Amino acid sequence: MIAADSKGVTIVQQSLKGRFVDDQKFGDVTIQIGSRRFLAYKGILSARSPVFASMFEHQMQENIGNSVSISDIKPDVFKELLHYIYTDQLTGLDAVIPDLYAAADKYAISSLKDRCRQHILQKLSWKTGAETLMLADTHQDPEMKKQVLQFFSGSVAGKVTESAGWRKMARTHPYLVDETVKALAAKVRVCEQ
Repeated sequence: MIAADSKGVTIVQQSLKGRFVDDQKFGDVTIQIGSRRFLAYKGILSARSPVFASMFEHQMQENIGNSVSISDIKPDVFKELLHYIYTDQLTGLDAVIPDLYAAADKYAISSLKDRCRQHILQKLSWKTGAETLMLADTHQDPEMKKQVLQFFSGSVAGKVTESAGWRKMARTHPYLVDETVKALAAKVRVCEQ
């Protein structure tokens, strides 16, 4: 049996966090994000992400120079991504969860994407609904999209359409407004029968 603390974090996970995430002395690849550098381990990154595996297996610049430059992820999001890769744990940074979800999608880390989706849907509200629907659409996540549309068809539809997120969605993703209206109409038809 493996010992764990009250949150279920095992000694192995604590050790990995301390050794691989916090200790920036070792590593066999440097990941540059803006002005921040992260030392990481190709083997661990490759084991958890088929995208990283592909980068390191082929004669890409990342494999030759042992350096990767990433421009579309914020440093705090990448730090959380590394933490998850090494420990299978989230630190609970609500502010980065949508960006972490996007990073999990980009690097094909399905377990992290699933956990982020679950967290996002647990926090779903009339204020976040439109943003969440756009996130689901951007990352082609039919399950999240379905959940958000079901949420919209509840009693909060009026509040959702008054939110800043809804106005943004109407401007940038008008087809999602159409899908939402169709989902609401289908719900009304079911209720009338």
